[in-house]
Amino acid sequence: MAIGGEAAAQLWNAASSGQLRMEPDAAREVAASYLRFAAMCDRWTEDAEVMRGVTGFGSLESAGQLQKGFSDKAGEAKKVLGEMATAARGMAEGYLQAAGVLAEVDQLNSDAMRAIAERA
Repeated sequence: MAIGGEAAAQLWNAASSGQLRMEPDAAREVAASYLRFAAMCDRWTEDAEVMRGVTGFGSLESAGQLQKGFSDKAGEAKKVLGEMATAARGMAEGYLQAAGVLAEVDQLNSDAMRAIAERA
């Protein structure tokens, strides 16, 4: 969790120790936003994987180098997007922990994924 992972861990620690407390409705709303973002990152990760296999650059050596460059960039994007999704889920869990409603994370995550799918 290189991207935002430290912030998510700090939030979790503050919530677990009681230093951070939130009202359940506020925590649900913030968590839902993070989970929607994580679901979007998941979708973009799938797009990046598709982009890794893009062909049609031609048979010249420079075309092969260009194709490899695009593939490498798509692979890097996939990695970063995965890290962002993981960090966003960690932030959502931290806020739910702060409100004492962490058990609701699965339902909120399911709702977020359904909302993203409906927009597609």
